[in-house]
Amino acid sequence: MAKLKSIANKLQKALTINGRYITINQNQFYSEKLEKMCTKYVLKEKMEIDGKMKDMTLLETFCMVDVVNFLADLLNGGE
Repeated sequence: MAKLKSIANKLQKALTINGRYITINQNQFYSEKLEKMCTKYVLKEKMEIDGKMKDMTLLETFCMVDVVNFLADLLNGGE
């Protein structure tokens, strides 16, 4: 898990160099169904909409692998 976070941080930094400012937020909560703590990752980017800066949600997932893959796709020119 620590390696994935490190990779995600490096991808995030590379995107920042390219002019895209993406934040990775973590939310933890207790799942009654799974009977354990779960972590949700939310990726947001500041975008100008109608002349105002707004945070747009790009991805919501429970898997850090999805975060790394999404950031890698963005860096390689994907949307």
